[in-house]
Amino acid sequence: MAHQSGIRVSSALESQFRSVSTDGIRVLQAHISGESVEPGATQSQHSTLLDDFDSIPKLLNDTTPCYLLIRLDTDKWAFATYVPDGANVRSKMLYAATKATVTRTLGESHFIDTMFGTAQDDFSSAGYKRHRVHAESSAPLTEREQELERIRDDESKVAEAPTMDSRRSHARAVYPLHKDTKRAIREFASGTVNFVLLTIDSQKETVNVEYAGSVQSHDEMKQRVPQNVPSYALYWFDGSTRMFVYSCPSSSSVRERMVYSTFRHGFTECVRDLGVEFDIRMEVDDPEELSAEALESEVSSRLVKPVVAQPKFKRPVPPNRRPRTTPS
Repeated sequence: MAHQSGIRVSSALESQFRSVSTDGIRVLQAHISGESVEPGATQSQHSTLLDDFDSIPKLLNDTTPCYLLIRLDTDKWAFATYVPDGANVRSKMLYAATKATVTRTLGESHFIDTMFGTAQDDFSSAGYKRHRVHAESSAPLTEREQELERIRDDESKVAEAPTMDSRRSHARAVYPLHKDTKRAIREFASGTVNFVLLTIDSQKETVNVEYAGSVQSHDEMKQRVPQNVPSYALYWFDGSTRMFVYSCPSSSSVRERMVYSTFRHGFTECVRDLGVEFDIRMEVDDPEELSAEALESEVSSRLVKPVVAQPKFKRPVPPNRRPRTTPS
Protein backbone atom coordinates (compact mmCIF):
# COMPACT_ATOMS: atom_id res chain seq x y z
CA MET A 1 0.00 0.00 0.00
CA ALA A 2 1.05 3.56 -0.56
CA HIS A 3 2.51 5.28 2.41
CA GLN A 4 0.35 8.35 3.20
CA SER A 5 2.43 11.47 3.69
CA GLY A 6 0.31 13.10 6.41
CA ILE A 7 -0.17 16.17 4.18
CA ARG A 8 -3.75 17.44 4.04
CA VAL A 9 -5.87 19.22 1.44
CA SER A 10 -6.48 22.84 2.47
CA SER A 11 -9.97 24.23 2.87
CA ALA A 12 -9.07 26.83 0.20
CA LEU A 13 -8.46 24.10 -2.39
CA GLU A 14 -11.63 22.25 -1.43
CA SER A 15 -13.67 25.46 -1.74
CA GLN A 16 -12.15 26.46 -5.07
CA PHE A 17 -12.63 22.99 -6.52
CA ARG A 18 -16.34 23.07 -5.64
CA SER A 19 -16.82 26.41 -7.39
CA VAL A 20 -14.73 26.01 -10.56
CA SER A 21 -17.51 24.36 -12.54
CA THR A 22 -19.52 27.58 -12.33
CA ASP A 23 -16.49 29.84 -12.82
CA GLY A 24 -15.62 28.66 -16.32
CA ILE A 25 -12.33 27.12 -15.20
CA ARG A 26 -10.74 24.40 -17.32
CA VAL A 27 -7.63 23.71 -15.21
CA LEU A 28 -6.95 24.16 -11.51
CA GLN A 29 -3.35 23.73 -10.45
CA ALA A 30 -2.51 22.52 -6.92
CA HIS A 31 0.81 22.28 -5.15
CA ILE A 32 2.20 21.11 -1.81
CA SER A 33 3.10 23.99 0.48
CA GLY A 34 4.31 23.15 3.97
CA GLU A 35 2.03 20.42 5.22
CA SER A 36 -1.02 21.08 3.03
CA VAL A 37 -2.05 21.02 -0.62
CA GLU A 38 -2.97 24.54 -1.77
CA PRO A 39 -4.64 25.91 -4.92
CA GLY A 40 -2.37 27.45 -7.53
CA ALA A 41 -2.87 29.03 -10.92
CA THR A 42 -6.00 28.46 -12.99
CA GLN A 43 -6.74 28.37 -16.70
CA SER A 44 -10.10 29.37 -18.07
CA GLN A 45 -12.08 27.37 -20.60
CA HIS A 46 -11.63 29.07 -23.97
CA SER A 47 -12.35 26.42 -26.56
CA THR A 48 -12.44 22.65 -26.95
CA LEU A 49 -10.68 20.37 -24.51
CA LEU A 50 -7.86 19.65 -26.98
CA ASP A 51 -7.31 23.32 -27.77
CA ASP A 52 -7.25 24.21 -24.09
CA PHE A 53 -4.68 21.46 -23.46
CA ASP A 54 -2.16 23.38 -25.56
CA SER A 55 -2.18 26.15 -22.94
CA ILE A 56 -1.50 23.87 -19.95
CA PRO A 57 2.31 23.75 -20.43
CA LYS A 58 2.36 27.50 -19.66
CA LEU A 59 1.44 26.60 -16.07
CA LEU A 60 4.48 24.32 -15.70
CA ASN A 61 8.22 24.72 -15.22
CA ASP A 62 11.18 22.33 -15.35
CA THR A 63 11.75 21.87 -11.60
CA THR A 64 8.47 22.23 -9.69
CA PRO A 65 5.96 19.33 -9.44
CA CYS A 66 2.24 20.00 -9.21
CA TYR A 67 -1.17 18.45 -9.55
CA LEU A 68 -3.47 19.50 -12.40
CA LEU A 69 -7.23 19.15 -12.01
CA ILE A 70 -8.52 19.24 -15.57
CA ARG A 71 -12.27 19.61 -16.22
CA LEU A 72 -13.38 17.49 -19.14
CA ASP A 73 -16.25 18.27 -21.51
CA THR A 74 -18.42 15.84 -19.57
CA ASP A 75 -18.12 17.93 -16.38
CA LYS A 76 -16.05 15.13 -14.94
CA TRP A 77 -12.36 15.57 -14.20
CA ALA A 78 -8.95 14.20 -15.06
CA PHE A 79 -6.40 14.16 -12.25
CA ALA A 80 -2.87 14.76 -13.54
CA THR A 81 0.44 14.59 -11.68
CA TYR A 82 3.35 16.51 -13.16
CA VAL A 83 6.73 15.47 -11.74
CA PRO A 84 9.57 16.93 -13.86
CA ASP A 85 12.89 15.14 -14.05
CA GLY A 86 14.52 18.23 -12.53
CA ALA A 87 12.53 17.99 -9.28
CA ASN A 88 14.37 16.88 -6.16
CA VAL A 89 13.83 13.42 -4.69
CA ARG A 90 11.91 14.69 -1.68
CA SER A 91 9.35 16.50 -3.84
CA LYS A 92 8.89 13.48 -6.08
CA MET A 93 8.27 11.33 -3.03
CA LEU A 94 5.78 13.75 -1.46
CA TYR A 95 3.68 14.14 -4.60
CA ALA A 96 3.56 10.38 -5.14
CA ALA A 97 2.50 9.77 -1.54
CA THR A 98 -0.10 12.56 -1.35
CA LYS A 99 -2.01 11.90 -4.57
CA ALA A 100 -4.49 9.47 -2.99
CA THR A 101 -5.23 11.92 -0.19
CA VAL A 102 -6.11 14.67 -2.68
CA THR A 103 -8.48 12.57 -4.80
CA ARG A 104 -10.13 11.06 -1.75
CA THR A 105 -10.67 14.45 -0.09
CA LEU A 106 -12.04 16.14 -3.23
CA GLY A 107 -14.18 13.13 -4.09
CA GLU A 108 -12.92 10.18 -6.11
CA SER A 109 -16.19 10.00 -8.08
CA HIS A 110 -15.33 13.30 -9.77
CA PHE A 111 -12.23 11.87 -11.45
CA ILE A 112 -12.68 9.50 -14.39
CA ASP A 113 -9.17 9.74 -15.78
CA THR A 114 -5.64 10.01 -14.42
CA MET A 115 -2.51 11.24 -16.11
CA PHE A 116 1.17 11.32 -15.23
CA GLY A 117 3.99 13.18 -16.94
CA THR A 118 7.55 14.31 -16.52
CA ALA A 119 7.70 16.74 -19.45
CA GLN A 120 5.55 19.77 -20.22
CA ASP A 121 4.69 18.31 -23.62
CA ASP A 122 2.98 15.38 -21.88
CA PHE A 123 0.15 17.84 -21.12
CA SER A 124 -0.21 19.34 -24.59
CA SER A 125 -3.00 18.33 -26.98
CA ALA A 126 -0.60 15.85 -28.59
CA GLY A 127 0.32 14.44 -25.19
CA TYR A 128 -3.35 14.06 -24.25
CA LYS A 129 -4.05 12.26 -27.52
CA ARG A 130 -1.21 9.82 -26.82
CA HIS A 131 -2.59 9.25 -23.34
CA ARG A 132 -6.10 8.51 -24.61
CA VAL A 133 -4.87 6.14 -27.32
CA HIS A 134 -3.00 4.18 -24.70
CA ALA A 135 -5.94 4.22 -22.25
CA GLU A 136 -8.44 3.04 -24.86
CA SER A 137 -6.41 0.31 -26.49
CA SER A 138 -4.38 -2.71 -25.50
CA ALA A 139 -1.64 -1.98 -28.01
CA PRO A 140 1.99 -2.30 -26.83
CA LEU A 141 3.34 0.77 -25.07
CA THR A 142 5.51 3.17 -27.00
CA GLU A 143 9.03 3.84 -25.75
CA ARG A 144 7.86 7.10 -24.16
CA GLU A 145 4.89 5.39 -22.48
CA GLN A 146 7.15 2.65 -21.17
CA GLU A 147 9.44 5.29 -19.69
CA LEU A 148 6.50 7.01 -17.96
CA GLU A 149 5.27 3.68 -16.58
CA ARG A 150 8.74 2.97 -15.19
CA ILE A 151 8.99 6.40 -13.57
CA ARG A 152 5.51 6.08 -12.09
CA ASP A 153 6.38 2.68 -10.63
CA ASP A 154 9.65 4.02 -9.19
CA GLU A 155 7.88 6.92 -7.51
CA SER A 156 5.25 4.59 -6.07
CA LYS A 157 7.97 2.35 -4.64
CA VAL A 158 9.62 5.30 -2.93
CA ALA A 159 6.26 6.26 -1.44
CA GLU A 160 5.51 2.80 -0.03
CA ALA A 161 5.80 2.32 3.68
CA PRO A 162 8.93 0.21 4.18
CA THR A 163 8.69 -2.94 6.28
CA MET A 164 11.09 -5.72 7.07
CA ASP A 165 9.36 -7.87 4.44
CA SER A 166 9.78 -5.19 1.76
CA ARG A 167 13.31 -4.20 2.76
CA ARG A 168 14.82 -5.83 -0.30
CA SER A 169 12.76 -3.66 -2.70
CA HIS A 170 13.73 -0.53 -0.74
CA ALA A 171 17.35 -1.46 -0.34
CA ARG A 172 18.68 1.47 -2.35
CA ALA A 173 15.99 4.08 -1.61
CA VAL A 174 18.36 6.48 0.13
CA TYR A 175 20.20 9.74 -0.43
CA PRO A 176 23.91 9.48 -1.25
CA LEU A 177 26.28 9.08 1.69
CA HIS A 178 28.86 11.88 1.99
CA LYS A 179 32.50 10.70 2.00
CA ASP A 180 32.83 11.78 5.64
CA THR A 181 29.76 9.70 6.42
CA LYS A 182 31.30 6.59 4.87
CA ARG A 183 34.55 7.15 6.76
CA ALA A 184 32.72 7.47 10.08
CA ILE A 185 30.75 4.29 9.43
CA ARG A 186 33.94 2.37 8.63
CA GLU A 187 35.50 3.67 11.85
CA PHE A 188 32.45 2.42 13.72
CA ALA A 189 32.74 -0.98 12.00
CA SER A 190 36.36 -1.29 13.10
CA GLY A 191 35.59 -0.23 16.67
CA THR A 192 37.64 2.98 16.47
CA VAL A 193 34.56 4.93 17.62
CA ASN A 194 31.54 3.66 19.50
CA PHE A 195 28.91 6.22 18.47
CA VAL A 196 27.97 7.85 15.15
CA LEU A 197 25.05 10.26 14.78
CA LEU A 198 23.70 11.00 11.30
CA THR A 199 21.08 13.33 9.86
CA ILE A 200 19.52 13.86 6.44
CA ASP A 201 19.92 17.14 4.57
CA SER A 202 16.81 17.14 2.39
CA GLN A 203 17.84 20.30 0.55
CA LYS A 204 21.18 18.86 -0.56
CA GLU A 205 19.80 15.30 -0.58
CA THR A 206 22.68 13.81 1.41
CA VAL A 207 23.19 11.85 4.64
CA ASN A 208 25.68 13.66 6.86
CA VAL A 209 27.60 12.94 10.06
CA GLU A 210 26.75 15.12 13.05
CA TYR A 211 29.05 13.30 15.47
CA ALA A 212 31.53 10.45 15.31
CA GLY A 213 33.48 9.57 18.43
CA SER A 214 33.50 7.57 21.64
CA VAL A 215 30.96 8.40 24.33
CA GLN A 216 31.75 7.46 27.91
CA SER A 217 28.26 6.40 29.00
CA HIS A 218 24.81 5.49 27.79
CA ASP A 219 23.56 8.79 29.16
CA GLU A 220 26.07 10.73 27.09
CA MET A 221 24.86 8.91 24.00
CA LYS A 222 21.27 9.85 24.83
CA GLN A 223 22.18 13.50 25.32
CA ARG A 224 23.70 13.69 21.82
CA VAL A 225 20.50 12.55 20.08
CA PRO A 226 18.49 15.62 18.90
CA GLN A 227 15.25 16.34 20.71
CA ASN A 228 13.29 17.96 17.86
CA VAL A 229 14.49 16.44 14.57
CA PRO A 230 14.80 12.81 13.43
CA SER A 231 18.18 11.11 13.31
CA TYR A 232 19.95 7.80 12.79
CA ALA A 233 22.49 6.57 15.34
CA LEU A 234 25.04 3.74 15.35
CA TYR A 235 26.02 2.65 18.85
CA TRP A 236 28.27 -0.04 20.31
CA PHE A 237 26.38 -1.06 23.45
CA ASP A 238 28.97 -2.04 26.07
CA GLY A 239 31.45 -2.68 23.27
CA SER A 240 29.76 -5.93 22.25
CA THR A 241 26.38 -5.19 20.68
CA ARG A 242 25.91 -3.10 17.54
CA MET A 243 22.74 -1.06 17.72
CA PHE A 244 20.93 1.02 15.11
CA VAL A 245 18.70 3.66 16.68
CA TYR A 246 16.12 5.56 14.64
CA SER A 247 14.84 8.53 16.61
CA CYS A 248 11.74 10.28 15.25
CA PRO A 249 10.46 12.92 17.71
CA SER A 250 6.76 13.71 17.44
CA SER A 251 7.65 17.41 17.32
CA SER A 252 9.46 16.99 13.97
CA SER A 253 7.69 17.94 10.75
CA VAL A 254 5.65 15.57 8.62
CA ARG A 255 8.17 15.86 5.79
CA GLU A 256 11.08 14.97 8.04
CA ARG A 257 9.30 11.96 9.49
CA MET A 258 8.38 10.72 6.04
CA VAL A 259 11.88 11.13 4.60
CA TYR A 260 13.60 9.36 7.49
CA SER A 261 11.03 6.55 7.60
CA THR A 262 11.22 5.92 3.85
CA PHE A 263 15.02 5.91 3.66
CA ARG A 264 15.66 3.99 6.88
CA HIS A 265 15.99 0.51 5.38
CA GLY A 266 17.94 1.71 2.37
CA PHE A 267 20.36 3.44 4.74
CA THR A 268 20.92 0.32 6.87
CA GLU A 269 21.59 -1.69 3.71
CA CYS A 270 24.26 0.84 2.69
CA VAL A 271 25.75 0.62 6.19
CA ARG A 272 25.89 -3.16 5.89
CA ASP A 273 27.83 -2.78 2.64
CA LEU A 274 30.37 -0.78 4.65
CA GLY A 275 30.91 -3.61 7.13
CA VAL A 276 28.30 -3.13 9.87
CA GLU A 277 25.79 -5.86 10.73
CA PHE A 278 23.38 -4.63 13.40
CA ASP A 279 22.48 -6.92 16.29
CA ILE A 280 19.57 -4.74 17.39
CA ARG A 281 17.44 -2.07 15.71
CA MET A 282 15.43 0.37 17.80
CA GLU A 283 12.91 3.07 17.00
CA VAL A 284 11.97 5.73 19.54
CA ASP A 285 9.65 8.74 19.51
CA ASP A 286 11.61 10.58 22.16
CA PRO A 287 15.37 10.45 22.89
CA GLU A 288 14.47 10.26 26.58
CA GLU A 289 13.47 6.66 25.86
CA LEU A 290 17.19 5.88 25.38
CA SER A 291 17.99 5.62 29.08
CA ALA A 292 20.58 3.12 30.29
CA GLU A 293 17.81 0.99 31.76
CA ALA A 294 15.83 0.98 28.51
CA LEU A 295 18.89 0.04 26.45
CA GLU A 296 19.85 -2.77 28.82
CA SER A 297 16.29 -4.07 28.78
CA GLU A 298 16.21 -3.98 24.97
CA VAL A 299 19.49 -5.85 24.68
CA SER A 300 18.59 -8.49 27.25
CA SER A 301 15.16 -9.12 25.74
CA ARG A 302 16.47 -9.37 22.18
CA LEU A 303 19.69 -11.29 22.69
CA VAL A 304 19.16 -13.42 25.77
CA LYS A 305 16.76 -16.31 25.27
CA PRO A 306 15.49 -18.19 28.32
CA VAL A 307 16.79 -21.74 28.63
CA VAL A 308 13.98 -24.14 29.35
CA ALA A 309 15.01 -27.62 30.54
CA GLN A 310 13.28 -30.38 28.62
CA PRO A 311 11.14 -32.39 31.08
CA LYS A 312 12.21 -36.00 31.62
CA PHE A 313 9.91 -38.70 30.39
CA LYS A 314 8.00 -40.47 33.19
CA ARG A 315 6.72 -43.96 32.65
CA PRO A 316 3.00 -44.08 33.43
CA VAL A 317 1.97 -46.10 36.51
CA PRO A 318 0.34 -49.43 35.55
CA PRO A 319 -3.31 -49.85 36.58
CA ASN A 320 -4.02 -51.14 40.10
CA ARG A 321 -0.40 -50.67 41.16
CA ARG A 322 0.90 -48.19 43.62
CA PRO A 323 3.73 -45.91 42.47
CA ARG A 324 7.19 -47.13 43.46
CA THR A 325 8.83 -44.99 46.15
CA THR A 326 12.47 -44.62 46.96
CA PRO A 327 13.43 -45.24 50.57
CA SER A 328 14.89 -42.21 52.28
